[in-house]
Amino acid sequence: MAFQTKRACIVLVAVQLLAPPVAAEEDNLATILSPAEGAQLKAEQVSTLEYEVKPEAKSEHVHLYIDGSEAAIGHKLKGSLPFGPLTPGDHKVCISPVNKAHTRTAAQACITVKVQ
Repeated sequence: MAFQTKRACIVLVAVQLLAPPVAAEEDNLATILSPAEGAQLKAEQVSTLEYEVKPEAKSEHVHLYIDGSEAAIGHKLKGSLPFGPLTPGDHKVCISPVNKAHTRTAAQACITVKVQ
């Protein structure tokens, strides 16, 4: 029994060491500056997302996602991206810092907006 427990621990440690690092969702390296959480947007208008990614994220660029689908790529770590127009209802808007291989380097920042 003790042998099986030690082997399970060794396998678990090996898996953790081989797995790519995943940022905690609260690392705060990416921030959406505007619109604010819960902002109300107009359905017929293009909106602008302002964002910032801290250098500690070691990112090369960012991806913008609307409801889980990629909507734009930003080539600066601080800037703005247009998005929309969106259909009426609630939408999840996220910015994801990535490296040159498009692999996430920090937790994405997300807000929910209401479109009327």
